[in-house]
Amino acid sequence: MKYVGVPLDEDFALDRKVMLEVIQREQPALVFLAYPNNPTGNLFDAAAIRQIIEAAPGLVVVDEAYYAFASDSFIPLLAHYDNLLVMRTFSKLGMAGLRLGFLAGSRAWLSQLEKLRLPYNVGVLPQLVATKLLQHHDVLLEQAELIKQQRARLLAALNTIVGVRTYSSEANFILFRVAKATQVFEGLKQRGVLDQELEQRASGIDRLPARHGGNAGREQKFCCRTARHH
Repeated sequence: MKYVGVPLDEDFALDRKVMLEVIQREQPALVFLAYPNNPTGNLFDAAAIRQIIEAAPGLVVVDEAYYAFASDSFIPLLAHYDNLLVMRTFSKLGMAGLRLGFLAGSRAWLSQLEKLRLPYNVGVLPQLVATKLLQHHDVLLEQAELIKQQRARLLAALNTIVGVRTYSSEANFILFRVAKATQVFEGLKQRGVLDQELEQRASGIDRLPARHGGNAGREQKFCCRTARHH
């Protein structure tokens, strides 16, 4: 299967013009979009994604793995687009060990995809545990809401540090740019703070889990460490 990637712009936004040009040229059977995107954490422009769905000759799959932390979703638009599928995982809700998720879309497409699904691909135990946990979905979403609050506090604190450029996030992590990403990464790791260095993908980029710390004191401690090592 031929793969054609479309780079994001310098602010990690979807390049609508280029994306539509590539779709017109390549006529892809399948388009994948992450919403929010990983590893940048941002939501692409919803109007641009709708244009892509309307222009695509084949299926468009929107991956909403981080839906619990986002302010928007394409689930409500499933009834409007026959070629739209939405994927979600329960991993980001504290159920990563279950390795369980779902795909939503039109009955016609799901019936065809069901033919490709391996028999017994989801074990009995994950099914039982997920069924029980989803009976308390509101509790899981409350936990996600706490992470969103921590994300906002940590983002605000990072924005006070000279030399640190942050990017808005709708996921459970924050992407930020510093002049010496590797040095910052190593310095934080030595002090018990682990982030994800993305310098090989984009110069000077680090990604920090928004759930880090869990309280204002630890967030402040992290930001002080970052200030000393940026």
